[in-house]
Amino acid sequence: MLKQVEFLLQGSLLPLTIGRLHVSPSFIIEDATSKKDYGGPFALAFVGVRDEPEFFRKASSKVEFFVLLYALITGKAVTLTTGGSTPLSTLDNLGKNRISFSSYRKVVHYGEDFQSMFSRPVLLTKERFLQLEEDKNIILDQYVGLALLYYYYATRASRERRVAEVVIDLAIAAEALFSREQPYTAHLKRRLSSFIARDKFERKEIEKKMGQFYRLRGTIVYGERKGIPPADVRRVSDYIRRAIDKALSSKLYTKAQLIQEVDRI
Repeated sequence: MLKQVEFLLQGSLLPLTIGRLHVSPSFIIEDATSKKDYGGPFALAFVGVRDEPEFFRKASSKVEFFVLLYALITGKAVTLTTGGSTPLSTLDNLGKNRISFSSYRKVVHYGEDFQSMFSRPVLLTKERFLQLEEDKNIILDQYVGLALLYYYYATRASRERRVAEVVIDLAIAAEALFSREQPYTAHLKRRLSSFIARDKFERKEIEKKMGQFYRLRGTIVYGERKGIPPADVRRVSDYIRRAIDKALSSKLYTKAQLIQEVDRI
């Protein structure tokens, strides 16, 4: 027996060119709109899983992983709202019946264009998801998964203009990847710059900017929240995004693997 687990996704996810995305045979995302005046874009996710212990957690982790990758690729945070489950006879029926969110209706888009530039972000997320799905649990249970999660938190805080939180979340993401022994900041700057720099000039620039970023983090931790330069925060956000993306692409899922690889450079 199978279970269909339904989730509500709040935030911009599917473009106007795509109304229903088959991520995989067991995972569908469908654009939706509220029948009530809740405002904002929504989508519904349907996951088919075996009816066994912890089925809900397995379904939730699949959607969460997609949402985290979407934030990494697009810089946009989609909030996952937990839904409910119903029996499912076959995966062919996935998404045909709705139980948990009856107050939302499907948005029908005619002439769907998967080649549109607006479709690209969610299709890139689907591609990365399918590449990494087999290793999803390993990734989420390790430090790269922790970095991915805090990058998502930073993206969400940025959307709500909570810049101080963005700085703290990005710092945690960077430390999850590269901090292991003292002096922590010096090793982090060296490892991050070595890992993502395209040449020696960018490497020096990254080390410099990360030093400034950690001084900024210190002032925030000690209570000063004025004068945070958004351009510098965006630059560091891109550094962290590149590092996480490269770690995932290189299948360096644990901190030990990542640091061992970087320290060879």
